[in-house]
Amino acid sequence: MDVSELRGLIAAEFSKAQAIHDAASEENREPSDEEVERLDEHNDKIEAYQAELERKEKLRASIERTERAKARLRNEPGKKARPERSVVEHVRESVADDPTAGFDSLGEFAQAVFHAGTNTGMDSRLAIHAAASGMSQGVAADGGFAVPPAYSNTIWSEASVDNGVNLMSLCRRYPVTGASLTFAANAETSRADGSRYGGVQGYWLCEAAQKTSSNPTLRQVKLEPEELAVLVYATDKLLKNNTMALEAYLQEAATEEIQFKVNDAIINGTGAGMPQGIMNSGCLITASAEGGQPATTFVAENVLAMWARLHPRARRNAVWFINQDVEPQLHKMYLPTGGGGSLVYTPAGGVSGAPYATLMGRPVREIEFAQTLGTTGDVILADLGFYALGTRGGIEAATSIHLRFDYNETCFRFVFAIDGQSFLASAITPKNGTNTVSPFVVLETRS
Repeated sequence: MDVSELRGLIAAEFSKAQAIHDAASEENREPSDEEVERLDEHNDKIEAYQAELERKEKLRASIERTERAKARLRNEPGKKARPERSVVEHVRESVADDPTAGFDSLGEFAQAVFHAGTNTGMDSRLAIHAAASGMSQGVAADGGFAVPPAYSNTIWSEASVDNGVNLMSLCRRYPVTGASLTFAANAETSRADGSRYGGVQGYWLCEAAQKTSSNPTLRQVKLEPEELAVLVYATDKLLKNNTMALEAYLQEAATEEIQFKVNDAIINGTGAGMPQGIMNSGCLITASAEGGQPATTFVAENVLAMWARLHPRARRNAVWFINQDVEPQLHKMYLPTGGGGSLVYTPAGGVSGAPYATLMGRPVREIEFAQTLGTTGDVILADLGFYALGTRGGIEAATSIHLRFDYNETCFRFVFAIDGQSFLASAITPKNGTNTVSPFVVLETRS
C-alpha cells in the first residue's frame, strides 16, 4: 500500500469509530460492550496503519536523499561517478527498512550496545540507529542508540494488555495524531427539563400546535498528550547474560513501570503536565460517612451511600477499586435483617462463582493507587468508560552507554505521550431529587 492508500484507510477507520459513537449518542446511551470491542478494533487498526505510514514516509525520504546525493555527485566536476545502483535495493539494504534493524531480539540488540560501550566491537547494525543529538557513534563512551521500532512496539503492546491491574483497558481510548485532539462532549449538568444534553427539551403537542425549538449546549474535551519517560538500567553483568534473560528483564521492567505510572495518573493525576485523574475530576462525588464512624472502617452503610450516588448509566460497568487494607473490612460486612443479617460482600469463587469478588453485583479490584483505609480514595466506585484517554503513536525508545558509564550500567529510555480526563465536567443533578450523581464516587475521610 502507498502513502495515500494508508491515509485513506486511517480516515475510514476514524469514520467507522465515529459512527459507533454517533449511533450511541442518538439513542441517548453509552456504547454497548460489543460496540466498545469494535471501537478497540478500529483504534488498533488506526495505530497499525499510522505506524506503517510513518515507515513508508521515512522510506520515501531516504529514497529522496539518495537521489539528491546522486544528483550532486553527477554535477560536481572532477569526481568519478559511482556505479549505478538500484535505489530500492540500496534502501532495503538499510536497517531503516527493517523494524528489527537486523537483530533477532531486544536482548541481542542490548548486548551489541554493551559491546560498543566497552570497546569490544561495534556492530555494524548499530550504525544507522545512532542517536543524532550531541553524540558520536565513533566514540563509544558518547554513544546513544535508538531501539529498533519492532521491540519498542512490543513493549507498548504488552503495556496495553489487561493483566488484572491495567486501567487503560477500561478507559475509552482515542489515537491522537497531531499535537492535540478536541471533540464535542455532552455539557449536561442536570436532568431537569430544559437542561438535558445542555438544553435539549421535548414537548407534547396538541393537534395543529406549533413545535417549540430547543438548543443543546456542547462542551469541548481536549486531549493534549504529555510525555512520560521511563528509564530502565541494565548492569554490565546482566548485559553479559544470555539474550533471552536480558530481553525478558527489559520488557518486564519497562512494561510494568509504564503501566504503573499510567494507572496512577488515571486515578491520581493532577492534570498539570500529566492526565487529570478521576480523584481530581470536576465530576467526582464524595459520599458522606456515617455519623461517629471510626476512622479505619468501611461498613455496609458506606456501600449503600456510594451506590446511591453512582450515575445510573454507570452501574452496568462500574468497578469498586479498593486499597488492599480495606479487604478485611469487606469480609465481616453485613446488613442487619430481623434477628440476623445478610452478607453484603461476595468473595471471588464463593457463592457467586465469579472470578472477582463483588459488591452490589459489581467487581471489586485491589489497586495500590487507592489511598489507605479511612482516607478519601480508599474505596473508589467508578465506570472508566466515562474517562477519555488519548495516546499519540507508540513508544519512542533509545539507549545510552554514557548516562551511567561510571556505574557500569546501560540506560534504556522509553518515552510515549498520553493524556486523559473525564467526559463530564461536573456531577449531574437528577430530574427529581437533590443528591447529584456521577460515574466517579468516593467516600469522605472517616475520623
